[in-house]
Amino acid sequence: MQTSEEAKSEALERQPGTNGVWTFVFIDMIVFSLLFIVFLDERWRLPEVFQKAQAGMPFGFGLANTLILLTSSLFMVEAVRAGRAADVAKVRRNLGMALLCGGAFGAIKIAEYAAKIAEGHGPAANSFYSFYFFMTGVHFLHVLGGMIFMGHCLARSTTDISSGYYRRKLENTGLFWHFVDILWLFIFPLIYLVSNAQ
Repeated sequence: MQTSEEAKSEALERQPGTNGVWTFVFIDMIVFSLLFIVFLDERWRLPEVFQKAQAGMPFGFGLANTLILLTSSLFMVEAVRAGRAADVAKVRRNLGMALLCGGAFGAIKIAEYAAKIAEGHGPAANSFYSFYFFMTGVHFLHVLGGMIFMGHCLARSTTDISSGYYRRKLENTGLFWHFVDILWLFIFPLIYLVSNAQ
């Protein structure tokens, strides 16, 4: 069984996460980048449609979810640090808080979707709403996936905390969760901030 000092030394000697997760994140980043480019091209083509729709977006919901995801990433950082130090209590506490943040994000997003659909702004309403539901919906699926990974790490923390495999799994989860956070930092201004550019 490794001591906490040995675990810290091992973590410093290699990159966090595994090559598989880094590859997935890189490919996913390319896909979203292309989606963002297409969104901006469509916005340039239909500025009035996009500006009118964006003016009705609930900025408070978007801002709240931004702050929630940033906070969750801080908890995830602390969970990974605690995992490297084999501190079960801190791993469980920080993963629990990150999961709570993920749940809050999901609740706000569902409320936002329900409000938009009730207003008659479904995915087929216009080009903006097609992008809105698709981009935020795919991102929401990423959030749910990240929460599943965190829940698994939380469930295995007590029995697996001393293994290098568990620490690598926790790092992979953290890497994926930070990617989810970064994606939202691009989606938030694209969807919720109205540009005056014509």
